[in-house]
Amino acid sequence: MKTIAVAALSLASGAAAFSISPAAAFAVKPVERSNGLFMQQEELWSPVKVADTRIEGGQTLKTFQMPAHAERVQYVLQSPNGRPIKAKVELWIGPQRCVHEMIYDCMSGDDFPLKATLQFKKLSPVLKVSTDSTFEFPLVCGVYVPTPEESKQIGDMCSDHFYNAPMKERVQGGSTIDDKGGAIRTFHIDPTWEKTQIMVWSKDVGKKSFKSNIEVLQGPNNAKQFINLRCGGSTQPYHAVIDTPGAGWMIRCNSKKYLEDGLFEIAVGPYGQTADVKETDDVVVGGGGASPQHPQSLPRLALKARYEAVIPAHWHRMRIPGWRRKLRTAFGLAGDGGSAVMEPI
Repeated sequence: MKTIAVAALSLASGAAAFSISPAAAFAVKPVERSNGLFMQQEELWSPVKVADTRIEGGQTLKTFQMPAHAERVQYVLQSPNGRPIKAKVELWIGPQRCVHEMIYDCMSGDDFPLKATLQFKKLSPVLKVSTDSTFEFPLVCGVYVPTPEESKQIGDMCSDHFYNAPMKERVQGGSTIDDKGGAIRTFHIDPTWEKTQIMVWSKDVGKKSFKSNIEVLQGPNNAKQFINLRCGGSTQPYHAVIDTPGAGWMIRCNSKKYLEDGLFEIAVGPYGQTADVKETDDVVVGGGGASPQHPQSLPRLALKARYEAVIPAHWHRMRIPGWRRKLRTAFGLAGDGGSAVMEPI
């Protein structure tokens, strides 16, 4: 086991604001595999890497100058009081060139913090973290620059996840005239994944820059987390760890660039240890757990299939005496004495 100490950097000067939070020494272990299923260990984000720098709302910002040896930075975004997060992270090379932009919007900063790892060229860029115009939503962030040895370890773990993740898709660009973007890819998250890691990279599909919207949903059109991402291509792979506790999670991703220059790959997999989840303890949209004895509790698609298989289509166009009674008998509801009406679906 090799211990790597992350040095705290500080620069007090009136020309540029620069502060990187200190971190104690921590241990880095090799990546392990279990039964062929890729599972990232916790060394990518050690417990000492926490958010400890407060940024007030109202477009307040802080800048962090990267040292000359740095080629990778890790940052964590969280809310100090459980309120929503509305933050923007940018990477600047000089006063006019922004090579990375990430806008993060989530419903609860305590429940859904964002932990991101970004690679870049050794040009001593400046990381800028800011809030939006809303004064009621402050932000707590932490920025950490790994040592060259630790950076290599992190790069190997991220690359291993990208090429061995259980779910990986290519996303092609599309129309930018109507702002609909390109292809849309969805990933259904396993209920046992308490944390999920996402990596976006265009190294093997053109090495060009990309723009993407990544939504983390729990339920139909219920976006809990929203990531608007823009990176500079093969030299800037983006890795993020998000919280997905419980069941019903889904990641939806699309490309926002045009067809000829919008292709990238996204890899999704579990992070850390998985949880023991019982399916009977979760609420399933559509009536999961129904039985044939109670067809009104079946999911809508299953009910429709059973209804169409039993009831002829011409029954709804002809006045057949007793068709409602025959309908109840076919569904096993003739003896309940109720007055339930089965309308055509």
